[in-house]
Amino acid sequence: MKRAIVSTRIYTGVKEAPFAQALLMEDGLITRVGTNQEILAGLDTETQITSLSGRLVVPGLVDAHSHLVGYGLHLTRVNLAGLPSKAACLTAIKKAIDHAKPGTWVLGRGWNHHFWEEKEEPCKADLDAISPDHPVVMTRACGHLIWVNSKALDVAGITRETLTPEGGQIDRDPDGHPTGIIRECLEVIRQHIPTVTRKERKEAILKAQDKSVACGLTGMHSCEELEDFLALKELEDEGKLKLRICHLLPPEELEKADKMGITAGSGSERLWHTHVKLFLDGSLGAETAWMLSPYEGEKGCGLACLTKGELTRHIEAAYKTGRSVAIHAIGDRAVKGALDGFEKLRKTYPGPWRDRIEHVQRIAPKDITRMARMNVTASVQPGFLPTDWKTAQAKWGLERCETGYAWKTLLDAGIPMQFGSDVPVEPNAPLIGIRAAMERTDQENEPCGGWFPKQKLSFWQAIDGYTKIAAWTAGVDSLSGTIEPGKWADLTVFDQDFSDPESQIRTAQVLKTFIAGEELFKKTEMTQSVG
Repeated sequence: MKRAIVSTRIYTGVKEAPFAQALLMEDGLITRVGTNQEILAGLDTETQITSLSGRLVVPGLVDAHSHLVGYGLHLTRVNLAGLPSKAACLTAIKKAIDHAKPGTWVLGRGWNHHFWEEKEEPCKADLDAISPDHPVVMTRACGHLIWVNSKALDVAGITRETLTPEGGQIDRDPDGHPTGIIRECLEVIRQHIPTVTRKERKEAILKAQDKSVACGLTGMHSCEELEDFLALKELEDEGKLKLRICHLLPPEELEKADKMGITAGSGSERLWHTHVKLFLDGSLGAETAWMLSPYEGEKGCGLACLTKGELTRHIEAAYKTGRSVAIHAIGDRAVKGALDGFEKLRKTYPGPWRDRIEHVQRIAPKDITRMARMNVTASVQPGFLPTDWKTAQAKWGLERCETGYAWKTLLDAGIPMQFGSDVPVEPNAPLIGIRAAMERTDQENEPCGGWFPKQKLSFWQAIDGYTKIAAWTAGVDSLSGTIEPGKWADLTVFDQDFSDPESQIRTAQVLKTFIAGEELFKKTEMTQSVG
């Protein structure tokens, strides 16, 4: 079917012709872009024509860092996001415990003690008081720290004598007993939780897909396991996968993936695999981001999740099999380590590679030019800033924060930059990220004028962050990222034209989402474009 969109404002993303008035889609592709007259000329009577006056059409937005299955599962578990106190969290957890079958695991996510009235991390005793019989695991908002009860520790066999795995931390009281807080080495508990079934994964994906498309997303880069890829593949075979998914795999699953034919660049136009995903450090909120100098008022510099030798082996294994590499690095020491690893292995394996560093929340000034020279993508999450800026100031100090979340500096240095959400860490609505990139404030409009306002981006730079580079790192830049003839008919439509982005960003919503020319979301009075 042919479909024309006319009388609207189209941001093409093409440098030579950034705006257009109309476009034509046919068989899942964009076939023409231009003026109303150019598009309407010669159309047959069966072409569906949609006028979108006063709206803005942009290339389909892509969340370049997500956990799609994790997001879907999060929608079915205890949600502690935004709760103002430990007491409020315990009330929500107790409600889930009351409805759980005897002895089953109770799982949840989203708590952030930095926003609690108590301002202190919890412990196992808090959960023991409401759940002596159910093993309980509550993941912190960042995903790098878990809060568990005594029953969970007992099931996992974690005692005073348990050795802490390298690259992690089991918090202990003065007598050496576990407190119920575990940082980074989360598998010591998670390996004892019943495995999520294929059916449960597929159901989670469909829930997450519906939410994501309603936010204006046409694609996602999902950093998850091989089993999640297989669940996605089944949904694709069943005709139920609508989003375009670029899938990243952990290093320990590469050999198995290769034997199954899931190799670098393999897949389809809906689902393909490109990168190996590594973790070099933890998170700011858990104080496990790996820093060059100690946290404010502390002696520690965070945690390295990989040794230098392990990092080298993982990058080499990826390069040998034609895969690029994505490295989680939040702290400046971790970013330096990631660049060191790339630089060392590229001497033997020159590429070209589409490597990326995930988060880059703090980077040492001397590493900025190096990152640009190496053409390593900064895969950042603007939606982190509204909830992180106060914590960053408290833990890093103002001087270090000057090069924290430094998106404008990275762009000006020539570093490719893409945007994501890390959902379920933060909501995956691109409008949240776009606003954060433009304003650098939280929901209360603090700090006044924006946090380090020289790092603000324009609306159009933010749109590019969700489109062009995300297409390039995923290896589909010839098919996606801009609105041009021959590219996928993936479009996001806003209900405002953004002729004045600064005044419109707070009230704008997603009006429509098209994937392969199919209208998969249309806003009604009852729908909202939130994650």
